[in-house]
Amino acid sequence: MPEPDITPRVVHRPNLHYRQWLGLILMLLAGVYIGRYLLPGVPPASLPTVTIDQNGERQIAFPTFWEAWDRLHEKFIGDLSDDTLMYGAVSGMISAAGDPYTVFADPDATKQFNETLGGSFSGIGVEMGMRNGAVTVIAPLDGSPAQTAGIREGDIIVAVDDTPLTQDTTLDEVVQKIRGARSTKVKLTVLHKGDQETAVITITRDTIHIDSVKLDITDNIARITVTSFNEDTASQFLTAARQITRQSVSGIILDLRNNPGGFLQSAVDIASRFIPEGQLIVSERGTDTTEYKAEGNDILNGIPLVVLVNEGSASSSEILSGALRDNLQASIIGTTTFGKGSVQELIKLKDGSSLRVTVAKWFTPSDHNINESGIEPDIQVEQNYDTTEDEPLLRATEEITKLINNAQ
Repeated sequence: MPEPDITPRVVHRPNLHYRQWLGLILMLLAGVYIGRYLLPGVPPASLPTVTIDQNGERQIAFPTFWEAWDRLHEKFIGDLSDDTLMYGAVSGMISAAGDPYTVFADPDATKQFNETLGGSFSGIGVEMGMRNGAVTVIAPLDGSPAQTAGIREGDIIVAVDDTPLTQDTTLDEVVQKIRGARSTKVKLTVLHKGDQETAVITITRDTIHIDSVKLDITDNIARITVTSFNEDTASQFLTAARQITRQSVSGIILDLRNNPGGFLQSAVDIASRFIPEGQLIVSERGTDTTEYKAEGNDILNGIPLVVLVNEGSASSSEILSGALRDNLQASIIGTTTFGKGSVQELIKLKDGSSLRVTVAKWFTPSDHNINESGIEPDIQVEQNYDTTEDEPLLRATEEITKLINNAQ
């Protein structure tokens, strides 16, 4: 269906040049409005902000928007940026969808997001999400300033630099407050899981370089730690997998703790190193259903395997762990994962800004809905932060040793 010819109606008042400029950008809002409401069988006359002129062309007006715009400019005693107001209007429209993962990002926020996926950025190294309306730490990145300072998975962020977060504070706004130049400091007020009192943690920002795959082989047991799913994670994992096959490893511990996710294809590629070609890895269900299957080269198949997860394991981590359990009966050890099982499509806009829109949800091969419920471990082991022992890893080592002995 061709794009409708939409001409915004501009009210002739002072600051006309701003209205002409802003009206062009508000075409986005008009297009969404028409696409949603002007469907066949819905008479345009039923919509007070949409009229048809004598030439049969649609005329769009935003009377409440312009009235608020005028009153704000007339009455507000501070400085106003029309750019900021315009982006705020678009952000508000997207937020009204009611989904914390459907978000608008202005050009600066979009650039930061792209840098994160690229594998290098400046900040404190923490992945966050929304849980029960609160900004919650999914995971601090391994070796990051946030982890070193004491930020933990499951922490609720209450304030940034003594500015309290409210129910209207968006996730992207918090990210932008925390990001900053290298060597500068940011103060987070957080509530640790299980605590009654908040803690104030000051963190020095640094350049975050993400080496997303680490391999350690001890006593013929390989521990592969995957900290995120970036553009180069699958190739790094393949290198580690080849090293494992050359050294005749007897068992594998796949450590996905504090891995907040990333690119779906990276998770599919890694799953394909274990799962035979053609077997289902995950179903993506939205307006249509897409099935992602193992793509071959399962060079680690047949080696005893256990998977470590925790509350900081989210998104692609949950897809991978669910696929390994459902297809290979791999035991999952740790705590229940975060439960971020929705799919966002990244839409680039012409001015450098972007939309991330939830378009589907993920289901494991056994038809388990990952979203909100997460992945329940087969063996529940929580980390005791009062000890230096890595208790979940010790339990995983015990379990993989049993599997190795039983296979002999």
